Amino acid sequence: MSRPGTSSLARGASLYVICVALAKVLGLVWIIPVTAIIGQTGNGIYGNAYAIYNILQQLATAGFPLAMGKLISERRANGERPVVEHIYRVTMRSLLVFSVCAFLIMWFGAPLFAHVISLKSGQASIVQNVPSIRAVSLMLLVVPAMSGLRGYLQGFQKLEGPAYSQTFEQLFRVIAMVVGAYLVVDVWHRDRAVDGAAAATFGGFVGGVAGLLLLIGFAWKLRRKERAFGYEDSPFRDRQILRMVYRLALPVSLGGLVVPIANLVDSWTVTNLLQATGQGYLQAVANYGILTRQAMYLVMLPMAFAYAIGVSVLPAVSAARARRSHQELQSSIVFTLRSMFLMSFPTSAALLVLSRPINEALFGTTAGSAIISTVSFMSIFASMELISTYILQGLGKMYRPVRNMFIGVGIKTALNFVLILTTHSVIGAALATTIGYLFSSLLNIAAVRKYSQVYFSVTRLMRPFFRASLVVAAVMFVVNWLIHWAYTTMMAAAPWRIGAIVQLLVAGGAGVLVYLILIVRSGALGDDELRSVPGVGRYLARFGRRFRKPRRSGTIRSRKYP
Repeated sequence: MSRPGTSSLARGASLYVICVALAKVLGLVWIIPVTAIIGQTGNGIYGNAYAIYNILQQLATAGFPLAMGKLISERRANGERPVVEHIYRVTMRSLLVFSVCAFLIMWFGAPLFAHVISLKSGQASIVQNVPSIRAVSLMLLVVPAMSGLRGYLQGFQKLEGPAYSQTFEQLFRVIAMVVGAYLVVDVWHRDRAVDGAAAATFGGFVGGVAGLLLLIGFAWKLRRKERAFGYEDSPFRDRQILRMVYRLALPVSLGGLVVPIANLVDSWTVTNLLQATGQGYLQAVANYGILTRQAMYLVMLPMAFAYAIGVSVLPAVSAARARRSHQELQSSIVFTLRSMFLMSFPTSAALLVLSRPINEALFGTTAGSAIISTVSFMSIFASMELISTYILQGLGKMYRPVRNMFIGVGIKTALNFVLILTTHSVIGAALATTIGYLFSSLLNIAAVRKYSQVYFSVTRLMRPFFRASLVVAAVMFVVNWLIHWAYTTMMAAAPWRIGAIVQLLVAGGAGVLVYLILIVRSGALGDDELRSVPGVGRYLARFGRRFRKPRRSGTIRSRKYP
């Protein structure tokens, strides 16, 4: 019989994964209405502001929930309640100091940051970017406190608060962004790009306040009890507590810095390099907006699924390593990679073939379709990097994925200069980012093999998904072409955006059906593996039983790990 707390913890963990995935989806949805309001130049300004903010935010928040949760749960288990209170107070005070310092740096440094974005048109860049940079800097006053409270509640295994707060924050953020941009641009008739982007970035502060208030509500009852323990009886000094927290938080924060640094590299190089090839400032900013707010956002869609898998594989790998169960470790790693390939390959095929109808249906424009096709394969490498990072952390190798990711960023930075100046297009930056992820993900996979001592062939693991995706790409291309031809021939007067939506739904639906049939009939995933896929496993297993190729009598198929 399971302990009473076990089902509660499992429920909380499942709720946390679902809410995080929902928050990530909400974080992707806003781009459609906001792009229609502020335009591609506004998207570029928005992207520049967040590229700077994400660096400071990552330093302030990334590792603290993990560090506080781990330390508090350990001290609670040992009955050291004064130490728990000491950890909370010292960490929250340090987060408050960092919060204010980061806000002041970003607010008063806004003109300098804006000037670096375009050295050639520095004054124009300052006028356009400073309002959005200062609007988003307000988030630094609330987000660190949210991070600390989430870690505190996680330490008490109270996962509902951290889970709901992420969805709550994103919901209010999206509403405030869309409503704010609409009021500024369409009602008050202010500048579409500059003021619209500033209103959109301010929406993040509104969402942060909403999330913080919800967390305070969840923590209030708990804090009333815990305050009574005091921290005067703690055997540690403040400096020792900080050292314990930072020892755990630092590698996570450094690992989380990689994507913001890569975005900052794009923010500070793409516009300047595009201008060096002869593009005007506004055109360069618009192209940067297409790259970051349209193409990259679509490519990162599978990352929500990869994140859900990663959250579940890290404790599984840690447990298998602690038990020294080589078979269990091999099973966890291989299944995780299979599940990741199951989702990332068809997504890449769809972005490659259907980039034009996707772009027209979501953003109402064909600009950027070639960029979306160019970065389509990035979702595979980015997902593989994320998954392998979780596996390495489960193996206790916290700094190895950080090193590998920074190598990828270095390669991407060097290729930005070469490819943008060679292609005279933002497609060069898209190619550079894809190649950077390729290198870092392969280095991570090599490290997983080395430290887990588990043999697996990535080529063999991905082969059935790659073959199925090739067929699916061909099917979607033909269906898409036929629908486009029929729509333009027989319904030429109808709105073209409706035609793009029809193309996307029919061709994408046909692709999904063909892909599932091919994967199930190939036996790439068994019933148990299909059932274990987060979120959709039950439906995949039912689909698999219906379409799986029947085995011939007298034969027994054994699955060997590749």
